[in-house]
Amino acid sequence: MRGLFVCLLVSLMLSGCVVPPREGPSLEDGAKTGTEADPCQPGFAHAREPLRSDEEHAMASELSLPSPVAYEVTMHVFWNAADHPADFPPNPHFSPLAGGPHSEGFRLWQPGEPASPAIEIQAETGDPEPLQNAYRQGGTQVLPNQFAVGELVDSPGSTTLAFRTDSEHVFLSVTSRLAPSPDWFVGVSAFPLTGGGAWIEEAVIPLCVWDAGTDDGRSYASANEQPETSHPIHLLKGFPLSADPEQATQVGELALRRTE
Repeated sequence: MRGLFVCLLVSLMLSGCVVPPREGPSLEDGAKTGTEADPCQPGFAHAREPLRSDEEHAMASELSLPSPVAYEVTMHVFWNAADHPADFPPNPHFSPLAGGPHSEGFRLWQPGEPASPAIEIQAETGDPEPLQNAYRQGGTQVLPNQFAVGELVDSPGSTTLAFRTDSEHVFLSVTSRLAPSPDWFVGVSAFPLTGGGAWIEEAVIPLCVWDAGTDDGRSYASANEQPETSHPIHLLKGFPLSADPEQATQVGELALRRTE
């Protein structure tokens, strides 16, 4: 288990989650977090600087930011048999982390919305190429040469992506498939790279498991079970990651760091 991060609420719908609490409230920089919060509630992240306010979000296009800038994002995953013994599969791993920076109007994927064909393929097979093609079709809302693809990662393990961006593309979206699984993945959707009118220097985004809604399988090695109607992307709760049917589970974290 990882330690508790003090989380700052982001106004956007992010694909992060708070880290499960341990023995009590934690203090950092004078802020407190309770112990009863849902450990995978969307909308939380831990950043060295405050993330964007509602006002800043509304005026994103008017922010005066030095650019370009460079970032590294490292995915640390700690999904393992000791913590998740139920039905744990052989060869636990995550597909290559894939994604890139974009503007406010673009969505690589979105919680609560149906999975695109590209996300369906990535969530079910781990292949990032359709996702890259979908990203490149974003026109001026994306930076095609900044779509990054990491390496397959055994779990526990880590992988790092590097990308550059500018003041017109101040959000980050990435995904990676949890494997084996029917259509489960982790990632972040439209995470803001600015806070307080400046580029953020560091952020940690806890990762919980999302269900793409394109396969009805309920165990890691389920055969393909095409649903009659696809479901929206939603947090995976209960079996096999948690004994609590209402509980989603953290399996890793993204560590974002500005490098220049």
